[in-house]
Amino acid sequence: MNELVLVVISLIWLFFASYTDFKIREVPDWISYSLIIIGIAFYLIKSLIFNNFIFIIQSLFSLLILYLIGSLMYYLRQWGGGDVKLLSAIGALFPVYPEELLKYFNPNLNLSFILILILNIIIFGVLYSIIYSFYLVIKNKNKIKFNFKVKKIYLISSILFLILTFLIKDLILKLLILLLALLILIYPYIKNFVSLIEKNIMIKRIPLNKLTEGDWVIENIYYKRKLIYNKNNPGVTNSDIKLFEKVNVKNLLIKEGLPFIPSFLIALLISLILGNLLRI
Repeated sequence: MNELVLVVISLIWLFFASYTDFKIREVPDWISYSLIIIGIAFYLIKSLIFNNFIFIIQSLFSLLILYLIGSLMYYLRQWGGGDVKLLSAIGALFPVYPEELLKYFNPNLNLSFILILILNIIIFGVLYSIIYSFYLVIKNKNKIKFNFKVKKIYLISSILFLILTFLIKDLILKLLILLLALLILIYPYIKNFVSLIEKNIMIKRIPLNKLTEGDWVIENIYYKRKLIYNKNNPGVTNSDIKLFEKVNVKNLLIKEGLPFIPSFLIALLISLILGNLLRI
């Protein structure tokens, strides 16, 4: 298997994962696990052919790094378990930039490719989240009533920073302070915006038969006055679901996450075609 075949398989699998994430908010495990196996097998064979085990070491190291990043996001309750597995698979597949693609593209590879991937996932993850949040608001406009009020402390702080810019001559520092003033001013709006989306759109009660591994249950579950599930857990496991079935839990309050896999696909495509967007 050459590098181009590896890239094509990865993009097809990621496209299908994005579709299922949109459709059912779940990514089948076979997608992530098969990509991990393909990536490790590819670099292991390459290591044996060239008698140099740096290739498989790079693949495993890259898998580990992205797994740790994904796990952090999982325990912060920002990503689901499927996101972590698929991000790990991307690490196993692309520890370095595929040299075959250099015949077709001229990407900016001024950093290691794994770092470029991480930066682009952050950039496009944020952009994707903002765009998708606005999509949710438009789609559910009848459910949301905006009533934003700016607290005086934010307004006063922003004005003070704005005044400070007139006392500073350095242009870069002046721009940074202006940006800080803007962020302070819009922070309460962003906070309220996110809170309204969560409360009116993303929090819902579902029957037990629709609960899947990794879902965020946001209420404590008791059985005979004994706590059997803590709402602060990062996500339900298959063992939790079996326990709920055993004690006859009817429905649960969950918080839906954004279908985040498409941002992985976008970030990977940009990384392969353009490389690092930040000229650092």
